Order: sequence, then structure tokens, then C-alpha cells
Amino acid sequence: MIRVFLVEDEPPALRKLERLVAGEPDLAVCGSASTVSEAIVGIAGTRPNLAILDIRLPDGTGFEILQGLDEILEQRSLQTVFLTAYDEYALEAFNVAALDYMLKPVSQERFSAAIERVRERLKTETRPPEPRYTRRFLVERRKAAYFLPVDSIRHIVADRNYALLHSDLGEFAIRATIEGLQKRLDPAEFARVSRSAIVRVAAIREVRLSEDSNCVLVMQSGEEVACSRKYWTSALENLL
Repeated sequence: MIRVFLVEDEPPALRKLERLVAGEPDLAVCGSASTVSEAIVGIAGTRPNLAILDIRLPDGTGFEILQGLDEILEQRSLQTVFLTAYDEYALEAFNVAALDYMLKPVSQERFSAAIERVRERLKTETRPPEPRYTRRFLVERRKAAYFLPVDSIRHIVADRNYALLHSDLGEFAIRATIEGLQKRLDPAEFARVSRSAIVRVAAIREVRLSEDSNCVLVMQSGEEVACSRKYWTSALENLL
């Protein structure tokens, strides 16, 4: 049985989606959510095989759900299909490895075709995939979304439920944890230097040591990032 989690903020659309799922004999709904935050918690708790995601939600987008699930996605394969009224996000959906992108209203026949792709993918996944590191992040500014290359990022700092990406193209906030981002970024290019900060190695200009064995990393931009003693052995020594 394929366990499915549904993310849809409009009750009539959710009911129709539940009927579509009921039309497939090997699908079972394990949970649903109407917001990004509810979806992250719900998917973390139910561990579905498939998530069917809407794009625009009251507190964010379906893409932010996937960004917030980094730790879980590495531990267990989660297939994703988008179902939305907006056609302009198809490229972004396939860039985050979605199996299909359906536009509302969707017929049972079209829905079945998408689910068949899910079945085939689940059959072929006999071993964990090789690690794939993120090369760009989906970010938003002034209601426009675009991709930010990771090689433009200088450093990243935690800000409650978000991470602030300090880049050559500006500062951007994404819904993610430092732990999750550390797993997504190539360790040959990025190093975690404190509980709340990650730096791109090539963006470091110099290292200033302090009397308490902590240090300050001075970036090429002139920005300073503190490096704690706890991360000295595991991160800083690898950079020197």
C-alpha cells in the first residue's frame, strides 16, 4: 500500500483530491495539511511514500515544505507530485525532482497516470540513491521566485525557523534549519563553523584567533562570522 499525504488549503479541493486517491486501489491517505508548517510536522510524523502538494499556501509554498523536510528526505525516500491551479511553477517543480505536475481541475485518468509514475519509481528504488548536493536554492523577493546559485553564497546563519543566506546577490530567508542545510551542501565547499552558522570555504579571507581558542572568520566581503571552540576540530582545522 502506498501511503499518501495531502497538502491542500481549500476544503472543496481537498475533498476532490481524497476522492481521486480513493479511486486508486493501492493508495491510502495517512494525513493532510493546509499550511506549510502543518505539512512539515505531519509528513515528519506519518512518513508517507508520496506527498501531493499544492503550490500556494497561506504561509508559504509547496517548495518550502520540501526545503523544511531535508533531514527526513535523506533518511527515507519521499516521492512528490504537485497539484495546483498555477502553471508557471512547472520548471521549479521538476527541478526539485517532482514526478509530475498536474493542473486543476484534474481528471481521474490524468491522476491515475501520475500515480503510475509513482508506482514505477517506488519499484525501482531498491537501494538508497547517491548523495546529491544542492547547487541552487529557490528564493523569493518582491513576490518573484528564482534560483540562487550556491556558489554566490558567502555564509548562512540561523534565524529561528529560517536560515538567512548572505550572498553576492543579496540576503534571502528560506524555511530551513542549519542541520538540514549542512546535509544538503557539499562538505568540500561549505563548512559548519558554529551551532548557527555555515560558511563557504572559498569566501573566507582570513582567520583571526582569540585568547579563548574561539576565532572569527573574515569573509572576502569584509563580513565577520564567529567560529566556536566546539567546531574547531571538526570544521576549522579542515579549512586551514
